[in-house]
This record gives sequence, C-alpha cells and structure tokens, in this order.
Amino acid sequence: MASRTKSKENKSAKRLRITLAVLYFIQVVLTTFPFLRGITEDGEFKQLTAFEIAIQPAGYPTAEDVQLAIFYGIFILFPMVAFFFCVLDKNSNVKNFISVACSIICSVMIIFVIGPAQIAIGAVITLLLYILILFLSTMSFFASVKKE
Repeated sequence: MASRTKSKENKSAKRLRITLAVLYFIQVVLTTFPFLRGITEDGEFKQLTAFEIAIQPAGYPTAEDVQLAIFYGIFILFPMVAFFFCVLDKNSNVKNFISVACSIICSVMIIFVIGPAQIAIGAVITLLLYILILFLSTMSFFASVKKE
C-alpha cells in the first residue's frame, strides 16, 4: 500500500481558513437579523428574519410560502455547509471553491431576488460579508498554492 503524505498547511492559509470559518459562523448568526421588510395587509411595517421565513412552526399556508421557505433556507444552509468545509478541509482547495460559489450565489440572491426595495439591515450586512468572504477565499486559494 502506498502511504499518503500530508502536506503541512502554511501559516497564512491557516489564518485565512480560520477567518473564513468565523465569517461563516457570523453569517449563520445573521440569519436571525432582519432580512426582509415590508408592509402587512393591515398597513403595519414589519421586518422578518431569514430564520422566521424559513422555519414556520404553524406551517406554510400557500405554495408561495413554501417557495420563500426554500429560498430563505438557502441563506441558512449555504453558510453552514461552507463553515464545515472551512473547519474540516485543511489541505485541499475544495473549501475555496465552495466558499466562492456560496458567496456568489447568496450575493446574487440578495441583490436580485430580495431586491433593494425590501432589503433590511441583516441582508445588507450579509451582502457586505459575502463580498469580504469572496475576497478572502481568493486570497486563501493563492495562499494554499504558495509554498513556504
């Protein structure tokens, strides 16, 4: 049997991986911040979190509510998956590709699906962090390729 040698992770790649993991943890926490704002049928101003929209204990009355739950569930699921990739994947670049894909998909969803008319402070902070994560993921890719 051929033994598989593990290459040691360099310091800058390790720091970036830990930073990305922390930022993804913050993204998961941000799902409890207001994501969507709007006016109810009663004329009241209401802000909803991604967590409230995705998980409704009373059930989903319409098919549109199910679609919204799936859509906002992506904002909860993608950062969780990327977090575990960043924590567990030390020596390959899979975490970087997952991180870039997650950042691009979630950013596009915030900008084009939620839209500027209904976006709330939680979604704005999330969008800014995804831009930072995208930048750090590309840095992490180059840092993991660099040999010390």
